[in-house]
Amino acid sequence: MEICVFGAASKTIDERYITAVEAMGEYLAKRGHNLVFGAGKTGVMGAAERGFKKGGGRIHGVVPEFFKEDLYDFVDWDCDEITLTETMRERKAIMEDAADCFIIAPGGAGTFEELFEVLTLKQLGQHRKPIAIYNIDGYYDEMIKALDYSIEKNFIKAECRALYKLFTDLDKMIDYLENDDMEGLTVQDLK
Repeated sequence: MEICVFGAASKTIDERYITAVEAMGEYLAKRGHNLVFGAGKTGVMGAAERGFKKGGGRIHGVVPEFFKEDLYDFVDWDCDEITLTETMRERKAIMEDAADCFIIAPGGAGTFEELFEVLTLKQLGQHRKPIAIYNIDGYYDEMIKALDYSIEKNFIKAECRALYKLFTDLDKMIDYLENDDMEGLTVQDLK
């Protein structure tokens, strides 16, 4: 499987997130999976890449051309495959299309945006790919509370909880990624 990992590229995040995501990448690669990601060499993104590389996985980085000028040092140019894009929007579309599933690792505004885009596209029936939220040290607890609040207020249907799953256990996460059937729900159930 081609697994898209979204997560922070920040150089200042706590090491426990880096360590957990690197171990996750190695674990997934040893299971025969590959990585598609934003080509970052720092933060959680870099940790995912290092883990997949340790585990023998193939690495596909997708990065906008303008990173060459302004953010060159943040990019791992040594991926097995690099795809250059014109825009961030195009970058995301290529990663979404290439992926068989998504892991949302801890991240900031960009990661939140990526999560909500793949979540919305799944709700609208544009894909049925599993979305796993890797909740290291309770990082996503408050976001899940916000989603539950929106469900409580009828802005989101309760059935939409089937669009994603929250994990702290890697064995349970990989089982979900490899076997998700969206609990048999259709797009009509989710709108």
